[in-house]
Amino acid sequence: MKNDYRASELNHHTVDSSLQQSSHSTALLAEQVKLLYQQAPKALVVTLITSAALVFIFWDHVAKTWLLGWLAAIYLLTFIRFLLVRSYFRKKPATAESARWGRQFLIGTLFSGILWGSTGSIFFVNGSATHQLFLAYLLGGMVAGAMASLSSYRGAFLAFSIPAVIPFTYQVITHESNIQLAIAFTYLIFVFAMGSISHRLYQTVAESLKFRFDNFDLLKRLVQAKNHQKAINQALQAEIAEKDQSQQALKSVKEQLEQRVTERTQALALANAVLHQEKELFQVTLASIGDAVITTDAGGNVTYLNPIAEIFTGWRNQDANGLPLQQVFNILDSVNRSAVADPLVCHNGTSGDPQKHHECLLIRKDKQEWIIDYTVAPIQNEQQHVIGTVLTFRDVTEQRKLTQKLAYQAAHDSLTGLLNRKEFETRLGKILAATRKNDSHALLYLDLDQFKIINDTCGHSAGDELLRQVTALLHAKLRTRDTLARLGGDEFGVILEHCPQNEALQVAQALRELVQNFRFQWQGNTFSIGVSIGLFPITHANEGLAFALNAADSACYAAKEQGRNRVHVYRADTAQQESGEMPWLPRIQQAMIDQRLCLYFQPIQSISSSNGKEKHGEILLRLEDEHGRLVMPGAFLPAAERHNHMLVIDRWVLEQSFKLIKAHAHHQANVIYTINLSAQVLESADFLDFTVNTIKASKLNPAGICFEITEHIALTEMNHAVRFVTTLKELGCRFSMDNFSGGLSSFEYLKNIPLDYLKIDGRLIKNMLSDPVDQAMVESINHIGHVMRLKTIAEWVENDQTLQLLENMGIDYAQGYWIAEPYPIDAKSVKFPVNDKLGNQEVKREEAEKQYQDSEQNDQTQTGK
Repeated sequence: MKNDYRASELNHHTVDSSLQQSSHSTALLAEQVKLLYQQAPKALVVTLITSAALVFIFWDHVAKTWLLGWLAAIYLLTFIRFLLVRSYFRKKPATAESARWGRQFLIGTLFSGILWGSTGSIFFVNGSATHQLFLAYLLGGMVAGAMASLSSYRGAFLAFSIPAVIPFTYQVITHESNIQLAIAFTYLIFVFAMGSISHRLYQTVAESLKFRFDNFDLLKRLVQAKNHQKAINQALQAEIAEKDQSQQALKSVKEQLEQRVTERTQALALANAVLHQEKELFQVTLASIGDAVITTDAGGNVTYLNPIAEIFTGWRNQDANGLPLQQVFNILDSVNRSAVADPLVCHNGTSGDPQKHHECLLIRKDKQEWIIDYTVAPIQNEQQHVIGTVLTFRDVTEQRKLTQKLAYQAAHDSLTGLLNRKEFETRLGKILAATRKNDSHALLYLDLDQFKIINDTCGHSAGDELLRQVTALLHAKLRTRDTLARLGGDEFGVILEHCPQNEALQVAQALRELVQNFRFQWQGNTFSIGVSIGLFPITHANEGLAFALNAADSACYAAKEQGRNRVHVYRADTAQQESGEMPWLPRIQQAMIDQRLCLYFQPIQSISSSNGKEKHGEILLRLEDEHGRLVMPGAFLPAAERHNHMLVIDRWVLEQSFKLIKAHAHHQANVIYTINLSAQVLESADFLDFTVNTIKASKLNPAGICFEITEHIALTEMNHAVRFVTTLKELGCRFSMDNFSGGLSSFEYLKNIPLDYLKIDGRLIKNMLSDPVDQAMVESINHIGHVMRLKTIAEWVENDQTLQLLENMGIDYAQGYWIAEPYPIDAKSVKFPVNDKLGNQEVKREEAEKQYQDSEQNDQTQTGK
């Protein structure tokens, strides 16, 4: 009976062991899946924060569409996984369903790894080692995080890490540089290390769970043994003969239990050894990263410094161990060098979020200084209690120097080192806003005279050197508190703070005299320049930045209009009178719409027998006002030039002139028509193309067209004048220079411009009979012009004595009211005067006087008569 009972117990134990082993496998899997889901929420939150930070850092380096698309995909996948985790904890699935929940989590992990792996391609910035290293650091961190949170479930870590690292590793390897290969090799070692640690963690977790279930089995078997012992005791009571055998069975069970306890003790010792090895691996990882890392305990005492932290602090790890953090990590404010609060103070709570980045000055043990960027994060136990902190920092000294350099370049002119216009306007705006009732400042607007001539004739190198020397001159005369800036080209601005108008005027005159007395030396040549200065007093009643700049600019323009190289103080009443130019612009525009612009024609008489049968005449512009009165160009053209409307007028004059010339060509041949051009025409490449195309389309003889430019325009816009004249000369057109006064520099520049006619300044012709110097200058100009194979034209001829003297000198042509008055030109034939100059001479003299007055006004317009 006893043998049958034992055989039955043995069979029952064997069946139970098989069932328990199967049940243990399912329960073990369920516990692994539960661990996986328990660790998921924190990992998902970290994923959201890390992905947003990654997009923020790469915002200016990767296409916005890719950034936002990737971020949206990450957030969508994270949301889906969050719903999966929430569903798991809400349903609390049975043990048999754990495999299905594990597979669902594994799929989400795989898609997450694929999305993070795509950053290796999307966020890989060619040519930026910093961004590449940051990306490697971030992906490595994600792999390390995955190792910590996914190692409890077989295959979960590999499902994330393999797709996450392959694209970045491929990108790095394909660059085929030694540095890139080193990065790839180091990165692969790191990933393999993480995989090894993950595998060991998985084994540790699995063994721990298995040990727990085995302990449960042991406990159950102890209960069974107790029951079995009771049964034996009852059997012994029934069968005293079986007592000894029952005692032997109990002893055997006891020995087995002791053996199991011994085995478990050995297993725990082995697990501790594994944990120690993992700790060593983590320390090796910290030692291999590029940032400095310091860890502390809950009391703020240093527990570990990685090698980078040892370099920056000057402390060795073993020496710093146990010391207060502030003794090892000695930091000051990077701006005012004041003491910085303890960075660990704000982490005494339970928040697990890292502190934001801070920039400060790190004082090394040997007093060497570094500018660093640091962050602090707490270390918490399972009860969310802070048990220590991790402080990471990196050197940003060179980055700060580069930032300061870029800031300086953004605010200064690269040629002169002065403030640029943007920074000047910023400072001026602050001064205007801060000006109080009794404050008195001044704004100077400086424009160099004759700078363009030096720049065009000697080259840009000479112009640049001149600007640098003028900058040094101006600096020497200004106070330290004054602001000097280059506003563009040859224009400078000066802010005189706390300087009344009379003192500011003295400063402006001193600057003008300083520039006037300055002599610029370049390649053996000496040049003198001047400066026109506009002064605008700044009071508390100022009208803002735009008004101040416009007022100073207007005053500078007025200084130029008054003869250059002088100082003009802005006054509201004068500005109001000057603003009378503005109404001319809509009047001109309306006149063009109403077809009230009209052309006049003034013949030019040949007074030399060598000119053949050619006849000359000049086409002049007039405007008929709203009341039918004739307005001379000197009244409205300055406003047109000032407001950049001359190109429209020049285009109209050119089109109408060509129509009239074409109509007259059928009635009168051998006539040369002179058309005046403005300064803005020479600067416009589009107008040059328009002129060439119009001449070709009209099928006129280009030799019958003569374009006239003034001496001032030609010398100021030398390069543009040469290009414009050369292009039209190739078509066969002729060119004349108006208001030529015969300076030595003018003759020098004259050799560079291919002209046909030289029109002598009327002011020399007017005073020629009474001033022998003017007469000598006219003779000199005529002689040099003929040597250069140019025909000469005398304007402002007011009497017969002047005409006779010009004939005796050998002047080729004469023009003036004494010769012929301007008259409206139409489609009919033009009229030329007869040689006997019929008519009342007194009337002609009065008309000639009117011509001189108009001409003197028109000289300022740079557009001819």
